[in-house]
Amino acid sequence: MKRNFKIAEKGSSRYVVGEVEQYDQKNEIYKRMLWDPDLLEVGKRFYIEPVYPKMQVGYRLEDLSMVNASWHLEDHYGVGNWGGKRDLYAWDWDGKYSYPRVPPGLKIDFDDPQNLTKAIKKAGKFFGAAKTGICEVDKRWLYSKGYTKTPEGGKPFEIGLPEDCKHAVVMLIEMDYEAIGCSPDGPSTSATGLAYSKMVFVAGLVATYIRGLGYKAIPSGNDTACSVPLGVDSGLGELGRNGLLITPDFGPRVRICKVFTDMPLVADKPIEFGVWAFCKTCGKCAKNCPAQALPYGDPTAKPVDISNREGLLKWHIDAKKCASFWANRGTDCSNCIRTCPFNKTPGRGHDAVRWGIRNTRVFNKAFVLMDDLFGCGKKKSSQEFWSNID
Repeated sequence: MKRNFKIAEKGSSRYVVGEVEQYDQKNEIYKRMLWDPDLLEVGKRFYIEPVYPKMQVGYRLEDLSMVNASWHLEDHYGVGNWGGKRDLYAWDWDGKYSYPRVPPGLKIDFDDPQNLTKAIKKAGKFFGAAKTGICEVDKRWLYSKGYTKTPEGGKPFEIGLPEDCKHAVVMLIEMDYEAIGCSPDGPSTSATGLAYSKMVFVAGLVATYIRGLGYKAIPSGNDTACSVPLGVDSGLGELGRNGLLITPDFGPRVRICKVFTDMPLVADKPIEFGVWAFCKTCGKCAKNCPAQALPYGDPTAKPVDISNREGLLKWHIDAKKCASFWANRGTDCSNCIRTCPFNKTPGRGHDAVRWGIRNTRVFNKAFVLMDDLFGCGKKKSSQEFWSNID
């Protein structure tokens, strides 16, 4: 559905209230579990200790094997969570075509940004992105250093993004609605893993397409830069209370991959559709967070710990609580996605509510009450997920 959104005066800089330094990926919670003494035990449970199946649906061997399969492409052909730069996330290309046998070293014979932008967005959609946006790269969102997992634990590394890669092609990967509805059971973990594997596929193929046109292309998953602010800058959504990108069509039920390029492109305009005001009223993600890692109340510029960033007005997540819950349970948790009122499939009623949120704030509290009244966001049965094969 095509909608007319309010164009925002600022992109991700709307959340900046102080000096923002580039983020050292070492401080991201999944990396802290490799070196922070206070989190080493959590990391051991999260990364090393076996997770045994249970008799309970959602945690059986069928569920855990599905989780393992869903992550296969990310874990073996991209490893974007551990620095990327290899396989489908490789930064270079030998210039060879498998089929057809196009001679190497060719470049498209025009450099019109409008037409190139249309071509890239078409490629994003064709290869599997739910939505594609373009932004100019704000260096504040690039990692100062990366951090990768090693047999000894982990180590930092220099990223070295080429200076002339001034645009980012930002792509959304939609996660399965029914599977996310089972959170925190196994199906929702599989939905997350599958999205990460699709990120590898989509970003890798879009990067190869751009290189084939004669330009540089650096594919990226969770490596190289913070994805959410790039998504905001690309006009794909707004920042929510749960710390995720809230999109108009899928709410927070997306994962984000990107391709940095020197191709001349037209950047999209950032949008506003009522998320910030609605999140102030709602708070369902915080109420339904089993770890109580999400904050109540208004946004603040005060970080919880080093996993948050200085100089940003937002709802800062207690990532340590979140990661500890995941490690203890043996599965991911997506309750903050499942319960978000923006996490809806298309429909007249839902579209009408989206219109109301976008155009007026006076009914926000009523919309939250309606969401609860109709049972939206309630946990779905993992047994029902497995039984429905239509």
